[in-house]
Amino acid sequence: MNTDIFLSEKLNSCHLNLHTLSERSGVAYSTVYNLFTGKKSVAAAKTDSLYRIARVLGMSMDEVYRELLFTDTEQVIPNFLLMWEDEVVASVQVGETVVSIQRFDLNPIKQIFYKDEISRFEFGEILRLRCWDEHRADIKDILKRIGLDEFNPYKICRITHGKMVQDKTWFKFDGETICYADLIRRKNAS
Repeated sequence: MNTDIFLSEKLNSCHLNLHTLSERSGVAYSTVYNLFTGKKSVAAAKTDSLYRIARVLGMSMDEVYRELLFTDTEQVIPNFLLMWEDEVVASVQVGETVVSIQRFDLNPIKQIFYKDEISRFEFGEILRLRCWDEHRADIKDILKRIGLDEFNPYKICRITHGKMVQDKTWFKFDGETICYADLIRRKNAS
């Protein structure tokens, strides 16, 4: 089903337009408009905003996230391997609504996924945790340095490989021949 049609029908069935959705949810009109027109990535949306929109529409956050996800054509993140240094910890298959994880190591220090199947919303929240705090005073400068205009966990993790300072976990995307040492060298060079 075409997402634009589904969301329009949902708004109509609730006797809403984007202005009234904004008013009833308490989410800024610019945010509602940008999310519903695909001008803002749903991955960049605050959890609280999605919750408020979902509540007004009588939908779950997962449903709202999934529907808005399909209006965002740049939202796709490819399948990847979850790595701990050069050890493959899990294989991650990103589907349209569900992310499937085949975990090879259940060590909680090495594993960032807590079950074998999660929703795209849950996946987005895990990716968000692999990024800088979006409320940092210098976040616009950091994003500019990596070539992004907005805070988008999917795009950030694609560029940074989800690598964080505090652990040895990172994402190796399909077709890459990079190893952990290469990733560290790149990170230190920037």
